[in-house]
Amino acid sequence: MIILCLYPNFSFGQEVKNVPEAFKALDTTPEVIVLKNTLDVPTANGHFQGVQVMVNNGVEKILISGSSQTTAYVLQADLATQKTDRLIPLMKEPFRHAGGIQVSEPYMVVGIEDNVIKTASKVCLYNYKTGNLYRARQNMIIKRQGEVELQTAGATGLLAMKNGYLMLVSNWDSRNWDFYRVNPKTGNQKILKSFAAPDDWAGYQSINLIKDDEAIYAIGTYEEDALSYADLILVSNRGTFEPIMKKVLSKAFYCKNGVDFGGAAGLQVDNQGALHLWGTQKSAVRQITINRFSQQ
Repeated sequence: MIILCLYPNFSFGQEVKNVPEAFKALDTTPEVIVLKNTLDVPTANGHFQGVQVMVNNGVEKILISGSSQTTAYVLQADLATQKTDRLIPLMKEPFRHAGGIQVSEPYMVVGIEDNVIKTASKVCLYNYKTGNLYRARQNMIIKRQGEVELQTAGATGLLAMKNGYLMLVSNWDSRNWDFYRVNPKTGNQKILKSFAAPDDWAGYQSINLIKDDEAIYAIGTYEEDALSYADLILVSNRGTFEPIMKKVLSKAFYCKNGVDFGGAAGLQVDNQGALHLWGTQKSAVRQITINRFSQQ
């Protein structure tokens, strides 16, 4: 048995009082935010992949991961000014595809894969409090290699634990989910469980982890028939980590102004303990539209 000693307090982006109730309370109509972008973001043969909100030095920033023909990157914007302020190249080809991300203070996790050969990926944790994210210097890296599509890393999740983190890595079209226990400070890593998704589950673009007093959940986002959806999945009860992997709720979200969950999406829990779901348009242009769906 794997015992997960999770922090009892709220940590940024991690915990709400009751996850199913917070998910049900998410408004399906978004607040629309437009970011002014003056940066030269690589766009050829790629798009935005994941979105997260972090607080660094008291300033709220939005992070958007992306892929392109040559470069995996993260684009940062300031939410107060609604302007992009930094482009962070993470890796070059063949590791050109940075997928869905999650922030768990003080780290951001991202899977960076070769999306052409599809046999290798690198799952990286960056400490943004120390500036390692800005230097693209990994605090921890897990190298994955195997059969075509099996060891890719298109979506990742990260959840704070007492002695490290629970990390989720899903492969191509999220057909397989690998759960790791990782400690970035020591470099220790251990794969806990692997889960093969049922055939009727979506190919999630982003998957984030979240918890409440009773259980650990995942929220997976995707696009289908021109509608954006989020599924709430019960991962495990608190205490002993034993995957349940049951889809408990599904919800459609009515994105606006070119945003869809087939591109970048991700969850946020604010410092008041309220849940938000973010989405962006796929392309990096001079005006980047963001949608925020908030708990009512």
